[in-house]
Amino acid sequence: MLIICWMILVLVTSVSGSSSDFEALLELKKGIHTDPSGKLLTSWDANALSSDKCPQSWYGVSCSSSGDVTSIDLNGLGLLGDFSFPAIVGLRKLQNLSISDNHFSGTLSKIASLKSLKHLDVSNNMFRGSLPSGIDDLDKLKHLDLRGNSFSGEAMSLFSQLHTVEYVDVSRNSLSGSLDLGLAKSSFVSSVRYLNVSGNSLVGELFAGGGDGIIPFFDSLEVFDASSNRFSGYLPFFSFVVSLKILRLQDNQFSASLPQGLLQESSTVLADLDLSLNQLEGPVGSITSSTLKKLNLSSNRLTGSLPLKVGHCAIIDLSHNNISGDLSRIQSWGDYVETIRLNSNSLTGTLLPSQTSQFLRLTSLEAADNSLQGVLPFILGTYPELKEIDLSHNQLSGSIPGNLLVSEKLTDLKLSNNNFSGSLPLQDASSAGNLSLTNIDLSHNSLSGVLPEELTSFRNLVTLDLSYNSFEGNIPDGLPESLKVFIVSANNLSGNLPESLLRRFPDSAFRPGNELLIGTPKDITVGSKHKYHMKSSIKAALIIGLVVGAALLALVCAWFHFVVKRQHDGEKMDVTEEKSSLQKNEPSPSPEKISVPSSSVTSTSTANAKLLVSSPRVSENPSSQVSSSIHDSPARSRQTCAKLDGNLYIFDASLTLTAEELSRAPAEAMGRSCHGTLYRAVLSSDTVLAVKWLREGTAKGKTEFAREIKKLGNIKHPNLVSLQAYYWGPKEHEKLIISRYIDAPCLAFYLQEAGLVNLPPLLLENRLKITLDIATCLSYLHNEEAIPHGNLKSTNVLLKPPELTALLTDYSLHRLITPEATSEQVVDAAALGYCPPEFASSSKPYPSLKSDVYAFGVILLELLTGKVSGDSDDPGVVEWVVLLAGQNRASECFDPSIVKTHASGSGVLIDVLQIALSCISQAPERPDMKSVCQELFRIVLKGTN
Repeated sequence: MLIICWMILVLVTSVSGSSSDFEALLELKKGIHTDPSGKLLTSWDANALSSDKCPQSWYGVSCSSSGDVTSIDLNGLGLLGDFSFPAIVGLRKLQNLSISDNHFSGTLSKIASLKSLKHLDVSNNMFRGSLPSGIDDLDKLKHLDLRGNSFSGEAMSLFSQLHTVEYVDVSRNSLSGSLDLGLAKSSFVSSVRYLNVSGNSLVGELFAGGGDGIIPFFDSLEVFDASSNRFSGYLPFFSFVVSLKILRLQDNQFSASLPQGLLQESSTVLADLDLSLNQLEGPVGSITSSTLKKLNLSSNRLTGSLPLKVGHCAIIDLSHNNISGDLSRIQSWGDYVETIRLNSNSLTGTLLPSQTSQFLRLTSLEAADNSLQGVLPFILGTYPELKEIDLSHNQLSGSIPGNLLVSEKLTDLKLSNNNFSGSLPLQDASSAGNLSLTNIDLSHNSLSGVLPEELTSFRNLVTLDLSYNSFEGNIPDGLPESLKVFIVSANNLSGNLPESLLRRFPDSAFRPGNELLIGTPKDITVGSKHKYHMKSSIKAALIIGLVVGAALLALVCAWFHFVVKRQHDGEKMDVTEEKSSLQKNEPSPSPEKISVPSSSVTSTSTANAKLLVSSPRVSENPSSQVSSSIHDSPARSRQTCAKLDGNLYIFDASLTLTAEELSRAPAEAMGRSCHGTLYRAVLSSDTVLAVKWLREGTAKGKTEFAREIKKLGNIKHPNLVSLQAYYWGPKEHEKLIISRYIDAPCLAFYLQEAGLVNLPPLLLENRLKITLDIATCLSYLHNEEAIPHGNLKSTNVLLKPPELTALLTDYSLHRLITPEATSEQVVDAAALGYCPPEFASSSKPYPSLKSDVYAFGVILLELLTGKVSGDSDDPGVVEWVVLLAGQNRASECFDPSIVKTHASGSGVLIDVLQIALSCISQAPERPDMKSVCQELFRIVLKGTN
């Protein structure tokens, strides 16, 4: 009888458990608002249960044999809503919870109630708040993935709770504090195999030891990633980690010397080491490790000579350092090397010996921007796997080996800015079979001869730059259709320009230089019989043209003198003028084109600010559309075209540009800021660029600047005007940042001038879309790239028609400029009301994620009120709104134009105002941008419903 009663009790408990499980899931379902695939909302149906009440047929749900829910897997469904952990606390047998890559919000409260949990993955969502407490109760947990959310607080508040977890990823959050793993439980330190804390705001020395000086001994750790934080001080030797295979500490502030123990045979089993983008100093000693395959020490301050030994390394990146000495030391690097990157150092000597059996696995050789001399050895073209060569900006000379150009594996050949001479040796190209070259840059050398017909055999060619050489003769007809970039300017080419090239490439591809090149039907050579015997009518017309032209030139010169004099008499652009110019951000009239008679040829010269050749300081008023100098005729001889000493670096593959082309582009000053002057430059291809000239003394040093702008140039987002290129000249004032020019007014101009110019009004739906555009972009910068915008204001928000898409400009410039220049930027922003109150009490205020949130709150107030912060008429928008809100008169602050046209939208306005007020609150109470973005999305969704 007792046995029967016990069995009935177990059965009732089991059925009750199953019933409560599916009820918990139904409660969870209530918080999910959007399901793009429909898989969850359609299948999670109370009528679709098995006989034991198990929701086995529900998408992503698995049950045990007893009917208990053991797994929920909703990865990658794009679900939007509030994931309620309190709703599922009754799932006592739940072992796996995987809800990554959705749009869930909320906190991880009550997570400690799921005591059977072994696998927890909530990555890439919108969870916020402090790290979960009570997680030490989850003694069965083995896998914890919290990456890509907005969790905040001290990192050690989590690590001090963990037991025997093997996999921990908390990357791309807003965690702070130090990483004192000496305070962690010994069971965690001995069991963890994968630990990723990258993309946070962790500070201090790595593994500080909990104050007792003891560094924990990791028994099982194989992967450790602490990149993109703010760790500083010395790097530990990691002799306390016996199983470490991957170590990534790039993009921090580590200093002192490189721990040689990381490179030695006896220390670890390390296979992948990345210490780039730090401040490490000293030499790179010999590498004796037989396990190390990937080594990245780029963008540091390393000195000394190249190491004589590199062990079994396959990928070696020592670029952007101060390494000097002879490059020939790489002869002893062994047979395992596949990729060598030595760009931007101070290396000298010759490239390689004429004979060597090394580098049979070499696929990429990059040693640009050094001081290499000598010739290219013939053996370089015999390496069977070599695909990329970049030796530009050196002092190499001699001829280019013929076998190099017809290699079957080589795809990229960059030899620009050297002293190569001779002709292009392509005699064997037509019979070489499959030619793989796609990008060839031989510009700025002393190559000569004719362009060989064999160029037409390169059927995969995409880029061909032969500019600034001494090539002669015709341009071959039949160049491949795959060719996207073709530049032969500043040569001595002649004959008829092939019609196929004329249609596909701009005039800048052929000019300056090439005076005898005929490119249009009217460029017909006059017969010898009539060469010196023009008709009298033509002579008369020419004389009249010369006289009229001279008179026009005199008038233009007088006008030019008058305008310049007026500028010198006191026109200055201050912060207010910059704001006005940038607010409008409208394309100015094209610069004046002046026709100057010259002999029997009329040449056109264009007014130009000469961004690279001349300092913008020539003109006292950079907003002037009058050029600081007049360029010469584009048909000048090659000898008169100065060879620029600086370097142009391009991030965007879609941008075709040379430094010379940029220097010839007409440029109009659009405004001045504390950084320098913004120009609108028009290339000969009609491509329009925004070029920011950095004021002298503003930019950081070359190595640090290159390191930071390379990272910024790789950031892409639909609501961000990404950087496309930069120019670094030899003189202090020759620093340019280049991005695409957006022909659109900024938000400040829309709010101030919409009623005075022909612009449509900003409706409520427009303003809500703008807030979402800005919020999503900031959320991306904060959570995916872990960097603040740093200069957010309504003049840096462009509204691109017709949808008025918001585009953020001038992002993260504080990472490129000196601390003094950053302080000036902060002062300017404070004067306009975009700086948070905590900056006032800081001796060295610096842009942060929290200051971005404050500035975003100010922009929200501008959109709600229709007033611009810092405007002379409304200097205190923030104070005014806070005052009205404190008096329960918030509705009085709203822009009358949207209140009048959207009477039913007052609830939405109040909701947005609440977000704005939370953003401008004191720093500890400010939300993060991911949660702000999610709340705004919910408000917009509610408003549309």
